[in-house]
Amino acid sequence: MLEFVLVIAVIISSCVFGSISDFSEKDIKDKENVIFNSSFEDGKFNEQNMPEHWMTLDNNTDYIFWDDVISRSGGKSLKIEYPDKKVNIVSETFPINSEYIYYTKCFLKTNYHSNHQIYIRFLAFNEKGKRVNKFSEKVYPGEEWTKGELTTGFFNSSARFGRIIISIPSKDDKTFWIDDIESFKVYRIQK
Repeated sequence: MLEFVLVIAVIISSCVFGSISDFSEKDIKDKENVIFNSSFEDGKFNEQNMPEHWMTLDNNTDYIFWDDVISRSGGKSLKIEYPDKKVNIVSETFPINSEYIYYTKCFLKTNYHSNHQIYIRFLAFNEKGKRVNKFSEKVYPGEEWTKGELTTGFFNSSARFGRIIISIPSKDDKTFWIDDIESFKVYRIQK
């Protein structure tokens, strides 16, 4: 009997948790992107500046350039060139609803075929600014634009705001580009 209960529990959990990762491009049709300046187009352009609504942790901007030569869409992207320290690109906070599942995507490329992982992180915060959830996914970009995807849900009920963080590894002989970081509410969890 215990084996039967365990089998049923595994089947139910795979239905619930397996489906959370099944969201994709088809699920965002007619949905609104919740990330501000997701393609790095806004702001007074200067390659030494960060685009509006974006920042770095530890003011680590020595390796980051606002690029107007290489982009996936629009006319700009972020270029991280020869970082000898880990670099974290951080979005401005955006409102989230803890009852929804969010599908987040971004595009990354390098000047070489990468065997080094870049992390996409989705952090959720309560209204006092305390982190209440953290989700992450690894991406291995190549010389062409590579899509990274992250599906998040089952947030702490106090979650009110989100931030996306893209973590670039320390590689003092490599260049990375980031563009089109977007996140969408794709499904409301029925309680």
